[in-house]
Amino acid sequence: MIFLASFALMMTGCNRSKLKDGKQGEKESEQMFVTEGDLEYTELKKMPLPCDKDSLYNAWKQIGIIELQRKKVLDYKQHTPTLFLSTDLDNDGNYEVLLRSEPPYAAIYTFVNDSLQLITYVDQAQLGLAITQEGIILRNGIGANGSTVSEFIKLENSKIAASGASRETFTIKNGAMVSGGMQYMLCADSGMVKVSKEEYESVAPQQNGTYLEDIDGWEDFRKP
Repeated sequence: MIFLASFALMMTGCNRSKLKDGKQGEKESEQMFVTEGDLEYTELKKMPLPCDKDSLYNAWKQIGIIELQRKKVLDYKQHTPTLFLSTDLDNDGNYEVLLRSEPPYAAIYTFVNDSLQLITYVDQAQLGLAITQEGIILRNGIGANGSTVSEFIKLENSKIAASGASRETFTIKNGAMVSGGMQYMLCADSGMVKVSKEEYESVAPQQNGTYLEDIDGWEDFRKP
């Protein structure tokens, strides 16, 4: 799991969980990128579902309950997925499935070797998932003590090839909010490790992503 404030969820880049079986689709996928003035967004080409909806539903329920601060929880067992989008983020012929329920609930799976594998999901109410033009997954939100956190997950051959996170902290100085500095981390064999800005930027995506709710092409998960 990845927990936004502590960067723990990025550990899924080193160790993902296999879930339910299904059937693979046959068509190949591509991404199209659209520029409209200064607004650049990602348009994902829809692919057939690689497995049945029951498998996706069960995988979603397995996320379970995430306990948050002040006894608040995110409960995936009680919030059925309502929208889905099947695509191929890394263009390897194995499809990814994006699932959403009412905000903030969302999760992204990949389907490979007849198995659903959870890539990432929303585990913080302040978190937003986005997709870049290159098919990189971003997790942006507010971390501990008001820090801003941006995480990324790069897929290659349906596996997490690279992941990392940057965090900016803030402090009060002379009555104003000022930056307390940036921290950069990349996923290594031993887990998340601190790196320099240059090392981080050599791996991290340089462009912004389009948030899931702003991507077109979603289908009703509840329809037969």
